[in-house]
Amino acid sequence: MANWRDSILKNFQPKISRLTLVADPDGLLTEERMVSAIREQGFDLIAFDDSIAFRFAYESQYRSQWDKGKKTDLVVVLRSAEQQLHKLPFDLLTAGRPLTFALHQLFPKLNYPVITGLDRAYLDAVDEAYQKHNGDQLTERETKDFVLMQCFSIVPKLIRKPVDLMKVLLSLHSRKVRLPDFLVEHLLENLTKEAIFETWPLADILPSRESFLRFLQDEWKAFLSAQVDS
Repeated sequence: MANWRDSILKNFQPKISRLTLVADPDGLLTEERMVSAIREQGFDLIAFDDSIAFRFAYESQYRSQWDKGKKTDLVVVLRSAEQQLHKLPFDLLTAGRPLTFALHQLFPKLNYPVITGLDRAYLDAVDEAYQKHNGDQLTERETKDFVLMQCFSIVPKLIRKPVDLMKVLLSLHSRKVRLPDFLVEHLLENLTKEAIFETWPLADILPSRESFLRFLQDEWKAFLSAQVDS
């Protein structure tokens, strides 16, 4: 089954173009496996971050070699959302093949700001679940639930009892997984609606492994003390 990398890599066939210009606002071409795959196809990648440093590298390592008839395929990458292809130097625009890759193209039915907030390591899990999604466009809240379930095995609506939440926290913190802040806020919004959790220091123990372990220790001491008193 094809994945999100394949939809990008199909644009990088050997000898398709000696110069490719890519707008990459979401850093998809910085992902380790993606970089390796593009290079395996015979392409060099260079970021257009500093125009002077880029010009020196471009002229000395690539254009001068092309003038000598050497075959080298180059990908010029614009990494920030503020960088736009049409603002590149004219000689690049006239010689290069322009492409744009962004998360909203890969996952059009998911909320774009939510997906951009995820570490790229989770894109495989998102992609696998997305390919099975036959429903409508998901809202911001629905996308957060989607991500929590597919990437972190958390279903907020199923956390209704202390034992439910304890299982979630133990799973997260035992694996040293840290949720993005926006997902912590989303979980807090859901959990604070439940009166049973009103005494729990949720804002501390959800994002922090250390705070959770202290909380667990305090709860255990309180439990033992209650057993002795009884």
